[in-house]
Amino acid sequence: MKTIICEYNMKYVVFFVLVFFLIGTLVIPQSLAQDIVPAWIKNNAGWWANDEIDDFTFAQGIGFLIKNKIIQINDLPTTSDGDIIIEEDIVIPAWIKSNAGWWANDEISDSDFLYGIKYLVENNIIKFQSELDFEEAQNIEQYILDWDTIVNDSIYAYDGSVRLQSKFFDNVDYTVQYNMSTGSLSDFSEPTLLESGVWLYQITGHEQFLTNSRTIANLIEESHLHNSGIVMNVHPISNTVYVDEEHTNQVILCDIAKLALVDSDYAQLTKTLADAVIEHEINHETDLFYSSVTLEGEPLDRSMYMSYGGSVGLESLLLAYEVTSDKTYLEQTKRTILAYWDLRDKETNLIPSWVNADTNSVKEPFMQQYGAGIFLKVLLHYYYLTEDEDVYKIIEDYTDSVVDYFWDGKTWNYRVDYDGTVRSSVIEANYGKLDDALFLVYDLNPARFQEAYKLAKSDYDFSFQDKITMTNGLAIHAVKDDGSPASRESMMTYAFIINQNPAVRLYQDTMNPQYIEDTKNFYEKVISHHKREYGYIWGIDAYTLEDTPLGENLNQRASGMIGNKINLTFIPSDNVNIVWTKIGNFEITEPFVVHFNEPGRFNSIDFDYNDKSIFFETIENHGTVTFSGVIKNVLVDDQNYSNFNGNTLNTLEGRHSYKVTLVD
Repeated sequence: MKTIICEYNMKYVVFFVLVFFLIGTLVIPQSLAQDIVPAWIKNNAGWWANDEIDDFTFAQGIGFLIKNKIIQINDLPTTSDGDIIIEEDIVIPAWIKSNAGWWANDEISDSDFLYGIKYLVENNIIKFQSELDFEEAQNIEQYILDWDTIVNDSIYAYDGSVRLQSKFFDNVDYTVQYNMSTGSLSDFSEPTLLESGVWLYQITGHEQFLTNSRTIANLIEESHLHNSGIVMNVHPISNTVYVDEEHTNQVILCDIAKLALVDSDYAQLTKTLADAVIEHEINHETDLFYSSVTLEGEPLDRSMYMSYGGSVGLESLLLAYEVTSDKTYLEQTKRTILAYWDLRDKETNLIPSWVNADTNSVKEPFMQQYGAGIFLKVLLHYYYLTEDEDVYKIIEDYTDSVVDYFWDGKTWNYRVDYDGTVRSSVIEANYGKLDDALFLVYDLNPARFQEAYKLAKSDYDFSFQDKITMTNGLAIHAVKDDGSPASRESMMTYAFIINQNPAVRLYQDTMNPQYIEDTKNFYEKVISHHKREYGYIWGIDAYTLEDTPLGENLNQRASGMIGNKINLTFIPSDNVNIVWTKIGNFEITEPFVVHFNEPGRFNSIDFDYNDKSIFFETIENHGTVTFSGVIKNVLVDDQNYSNFNGNTLNTLEGRHSYKVTLVD
């Protein structure tokens, strides 16, 4: 073996020397080259030849020569300062070390050595960057959703609600419930355009959408706010206020708080609604939330359902704290978390999904797999804001219990009683809620939560990538372990509302484009099959593609559910972190989604659809970001930057802001 290596090396040594004679005379005369080449570079060459420094350090010297035009090579990727971008794990062929040693010992002239390096770089024998990133960027480009598509599909839902409302009523503010199958209205309206407008503003930068959301928020404050602080239900046909029917501020508080996070003028309204939740919608002896109260604040539904309304209530107070900095909301959230956690089975550390807020008794002993993910998201949100050690310990204990009791060897069991008994083993389409939560838990402490990450990836791979839960390109509400139907619906919630987050995460972790390709195909099938005259229907039969009673109403929150696919319009490579959401001292590399029907939020990227520009507050690490459109120009830290090609941006080492403008 040694003989073979020596013969191989000798061939390249001879080749390297012959290069000097084949190329011709260097532009820089020998005497001048001796003056121009810094002595430290020649010293580096000698140290590298003796294995005293690594390939990267030697390559930095070559990069200096190229940057300063001592070696004339064009079109190499550079930083905004003109430095050549060099991979830290660069590998330079070992046989070149002999030549570097000869040069360091003055056995080769400066001109000859520079000629040789020039030839080796230009012929990709020395590669400062792997071609893999570029090839991967080209591969992934075809699977990225187009920004225009996301915006147009979201606006279709928004405009459909506006057209529907205009057809039946004089005012377009609250939106009436509409049955798509029968064409009939219900005497109940919601301010769905408020949330939709905020989402459309965030993915387009169009002020009109924000203005429309402000109009609805103003209407709530001026016309629908009872003196108890509870928001009235709206019955647009009878035009009647029913004091004793079920009301809650918890959902509307989330919507108003998200508006206030982009327009601080609504901080006071946020506080008014949150104070009413504190006063009327919580039993202060048990610290548990009520599901509903009368308009005057008297409890009606005295239960707290963590998988649904309970998590909405907790999230609404956490958002209210972010808006107002009033610690009342934060302190109440912790008391409720601890009170609910105290209802766990002390042997399994599992919690029930549904309890009585007055008596602490258990109404439903099971927790759904998505409910486990939602509870973890609430814990994460609180922990991001406080770094509270008590809550971190709950995250640890509950994650361990979910891993121990919900996993069936291939996927998550659907329902598990809090004593550890499996209630239902079907594969339910909202598995991504738990997978996504476990990926974020893993990020808190990768060594501690490695098993949770592994199982979340395995679940996603089996449930979505291996298509056990898919038919006609749609996610089935529930299937048995053998793939046979358990519940036939395709819903515009479940997998559709969350799967893009695990898909992007796992693409980055594996660089397997199948994750992005499958998610794009899934998106296109949902849009195509759920699309109707006034927007999108909540649910259809995934097998027959016909309307189904479970989902026949128009989904007037579809704009946000579509808009949150915005993180599929550009994709970072494995080493690149794009900060989407900042909460407390934490930076999250995805839109943050918590409760069941929520499309989530982000606050660290600004989109301007008119200019086709995207401003990223923070992108860190060297690698690539591939966009759905061709890049026109880039600013890095407010300075012009030219290291991009087609749809692919080459990012710098370290943390920087980027403004990327695409060709219109």
